[in-house]
Amino acid sequence: MMSDQLLDTFAEGLTAGLRSALGSDLVAVYLYGSTVVGGFVADVSDIDLLVVTQRDLDAALAERLEAFHSEFVECHPDWDDRLELVYVGLDTLANFRAGGSLAVISPGEPFHLRDGVELWISNFYLVRETGVTLFGPPPADTIPPVSWTDFLTEIRRYADEVRSRNLRCATPAGRAYCVLTMCRALATIRNDRPCSKQEGAALVRSWMPEWAWLIDEAECCRLSRGRWGLTDDRVTEAAESFVALVGDAILTISQDIHTP
Repeated sequence: MMSDQLLDTFAEGLTAGLRSALGSDLVAVYLYGSTVVGGFVADVSDIDLLVVTQRDLDAALAERLEAFHSEFVECHPDWDDRLELVYVGLDTLANFRAGGSLAVISPGEPFHLRDGVELWISNFYLVRETGVTLFGPPPADTIPPVSWTDFLTEIRRYADEVRSRNLRCATPAGRAYCVLTMCRALATIRNDRPCSKQEGAALVRSWMPEWAWLIDEAECCRLSRGRWGLTDDRVTEAAESFVALVGDAILTISQDIHTP
């Protein structure tokens, strides 16, 4: 996990910046992911935050937040391209299954508004079950209940989306992300509990030892932030085969779960 000192420093600075940028529009800030449940790697792992606002973001609020993110990264360059923040309005979050808009910034993806809040159900589940409150009320007061079945359904949907990606057009870091994300998805579904990418990689390495070399290379690529590994055609082809194979395993397990 992230050290208490680092977490406190990060939480204080980021939450203060969000309060300044959003003012009375800020309802809550929740920290989740590897910083909370384990698997955080210094200088590599992302920071995952769900930010709940009083209303959906309009152009003026979005502009203030873009400015805040630029200033924050300028002051904290170590976090450049390592922030994954989801902004969602309170009413939209309370009725997310009906759809709606949200704002997102994530590694490799600039701050932007988008539709599809219902696709973030796995994030909402993790925040509600494991999130740490940095500001505002506890997650259960703002996020409606999400069942384990709904969480697994979204994990399967996202794994299928990852499987459909063209790894030959992806960066090495993107290929590593796909390999490790599929490991996490398979481990989560097979063991019936959430896990980190690290834990998922370790489990799938033991279940599929013939693919250990590829998982090792994906982890090395992740730790180097894309500077090493998963570059040549042979490895890319292997990554495609592995992602398809794990996708088949996830589908088989899913069918077994739904068979009376």
